Amino acid sequence: MKHHILSHKFRKRPTYKYHIQAKQRRAQLQQKIDMTMSETTTMPNCPIAGGQPLTQQKHSFAEDLHDWILGGQDGLVNVLGTILGVAIVTTNKYIILVAGIASLFAESISMAAVAYTSVKASHLYYASERETQRKAIEENPILQREILIDVYERKGLNRKNATEVVHDLTKDKNVWLEMLMEEHLRMYKPDETGPLRSAFIVGMASFIGSIVPLFPFFFLVGKSAILLSCTTSLIVLFGAGAVSAKITIGDWKARGFEMAAIGMTAAAVSFLIGYIFVKGIMPVT
Repeated sequence: MKHHILSHKFRKRPTYKYHIQAKQRRAQLQQKIDMTMSETTTMPNCPIAGGQPLTQQKHSFAEDLHDWILGGQDGLVNVLGTILGVAIVTTNKYIILVAGIASLFAESISMAAVAYTSVKASHLYYASERETQRKAIEENPILQREILIDVYERKGLNRKNATEVVHDLTKDKNVWLEMLMEEHLRMYKPDETGPLRSAFIVGMASFIGSIVPLFPFFFLVGKSAILLSCTTSLIVLFGAGAVSAKITIGDWKARGFEMAAIGMTAAAVSFLIGYIFVKGIMPVT
């Protein structure tokens, strides 16, 4: 007994360094839980998400990349097609430039507007589905709990554990609603700045892309301007495809050739229309 008392008295006690290390281990563990269970949204009082507050899904890099490629390719192809169609009809440099500049601004503004309205529509659809789920919780909470239990059973939890998780989740109706949206419908709370951000990126990308085929006509005329415009556009399209493959995944050569082929094919259609007019099949009046 005496030995036990002495050993207890002189036992090594936790030091300040020990507490710091323990705190760091807890922080690392919490970070792993957050990264594993939720990349975009976390929930208050949720046993599987670390008890963090709900946050909006940010505008992702993939969405930005999509907007840049969409706007840039569309602007380049449309303006290239326009000026080629006009250039085959007339060699007047100023007519070609006016047509190209008009197409540049019209394309940039329209693409920005389309990007805004399309993203806004997806936000409205999310809000509509969220309201539907909210009403479902009010009208039939038992069924909505069973839906979540089934979701977690399919994720690998047994019936008992899934029921316990859902019981904790559904204590807060906001968390309950968010989990139904994310786990059941696979829909995430959108970024409120998404429509404006997409409109800006698509519009700016379209403006920049539109300048590429138009630029040679400021300095050259006739076949030289057409050849340089097509060559420059081809290189830019190939480069955009290759860069997107490098940033994401895939063969950069194949992606570059694919984007170049699609873009130049679309532009060739406008050139063909102008050629038909020149040959008199559909005479220009």
